[in-house]
Amino acid sequence: MRLPSLSLALLAALAGCGSEDNLVVSGLPGVTISPVRSSISTRSTFTDANGGQHLQWVIAMTDVSDLCTKVTAHPDYFQNPMENFDAILLWVPPGNIGTFFVGQNFSGSEVNVEVLFGVGPAGGATPRVLRFPGVAGFGANIGLSQFDVGPGGEATGNFDILVSDPNAREMIGKFKATYCAGAEQAQLP
Repeated sequence: MRLPSLSLALLAALAGCGSEDNLVVSGLPGVTISPVRSSISTRSTFTDANGGQHLQWVIAMTDVSDLCTKVTAHPDYFQNPMENFDAILLWVPPGNIGTFFVGQNFSGSEVNVEVLFGVGPAGGATPRVLRFPGVAGFGANIGLSQFDVGPGGEATGNFDILVSDPNAREMIGKFKATYCAGAEQAQLP
């Protein structure tokens, strides 16, 4: 069941931070993307379980600075972390603006979300990524009001999604992401 108190917390946060373009309120213990230090958008090709490839529009929000430069230099950033990070990845089918429900499929391009907790090699740790998949249903959605591709482009919208850890945890927020051409080659889920 969705947590009404979390929705109230988001409303309070939005009222208190009226000019903030990127906001993530998380019901997932241990994952904190606050403040959002990087918010990027890109086009990326996803490979499905059958080996088919599908173009997706992707928004990535994280608690680390300068994500575009890092992902451009290290396309495996979300697979083999070079530092500690918390991130949320949202993806929708390309060429469409509107509200999408997690789990919807448009000719192989799926609406989905994934939350990542990256542990880098600092202090001799073995780099690893913990992944929390999105949960379809219960009205989980991503609203996209703008997605401009190319240099200077932006993606704007909001989300109210559920993530499994193995419980369904709600995450809500908004984004204004800058297009990152270098992230087009990123290795995503």
